[in-house]
Amino acid sequence: MQVEHVDRLDASQLSTVMSLVEAAMGVDGIAPLSEQVLLAARSDLPSTGSRHFLAYAGTHLAGYAHLERASDGATAEVVVDPGHRRHGIGTALIRALEGSLEPEAVTLQVWSHGHLDAARALAAREGFSSGRELWAMRRPLRPDAGPLPAVRLPEGFTTRHFVVGQDEDAWLRVNARAFVDHPEQGRMTRLDLDRRIAEPWFDATGLILIEDVRRPVPVLAASHWTKVVAAEDPQVRTTQGEVYVVGVDPAYQGLGLGRAVTVLGLAHLIERGLAEAILYVDADNAAAVATYSRLGFTRFAVDVMYSRAVHPPVPR
Repeated sequence: MQVEHVDRLDASQLSTVMSLVEAAMGVDGIAPLSEQVLLAARSDLPSTGSRHFLAYAGTHLAGYAHLERASDGATAEVVVDPGHRRHGIGTALIRALEGSLEPEAVTLQVWSHGHLDAARALAAREGFSSGRELWAMRRPLRPDAGPLPAVRLPEGFTTRHFVVGQDEDAWLRVNARAFVDHPEQGRMTRLDLDRRIAEPWFDATGLILIEDVRRPVPVLAASHWTKVVAAEDPQVRTTQGEVYVVGVDPAYQGLGLGRAVTVLGLAHLIERGLAEAILYVDADNAAAVATYSRLGFTRFAVDVMYSRAVHPPVPR
């Protein structure tokens, strides 16, 4: 077995990685890599903090890992071909990830999407401890699930859709303020936003804004970015939408704008004919979990972040 690492995947490598992802998803029933990692894998622009690891059994790609460096540590995601599991592929990738971090002492964090048995076993063997939990929650949107609550905006506030080429900077400012302590969302850059806008699934009518129009120039106060990913097979009808990002400027908290804009986004998904909405939320975000629970969302899956300190080698 051989593990290689590159700063950017070429077309052939990307194709084999995506085939590996599809194979794992077909067996596990859950996507093994996050959207952020998939965007990094498809990007033509190498990132100074991003690296791709490819584990080969002969000429066959048996495993893949992505590493993202930050000032406070490193975060990784790993996927192993179902046909090559329990053969040391995951362990070899972990070793390669840690080896690339030396000689610094940092914390390596590894996501386990779906908290699968194999990931739990690997984490236990390697001495990782579980920490952060990301809950996946869902709510039916069918008529028999009951009506959505009525939306009443405070006086002086109005709603509209996002306009590409006009609203990016305002949205990024509010996003940074709303998620100042969030390890991923709060770091979103203009490039990150532009990459998502360029995705085939992006629909500006599904990015709903609430503005304070009491000012001479309207000010963005809250937003709800919904997401609908069309099925690749045109014969398969998409039935699921996502509460992708809900953000409220801290200056406008306490006015009920988060709940209001969430309901407006759910109404948009219903208008699209979708039968179910899903979302992802940090388990320790009690306020958000409570809001979504009151709106009828229930947990159905958990992603777990494992971590372990990576120590530099001791000089001889």
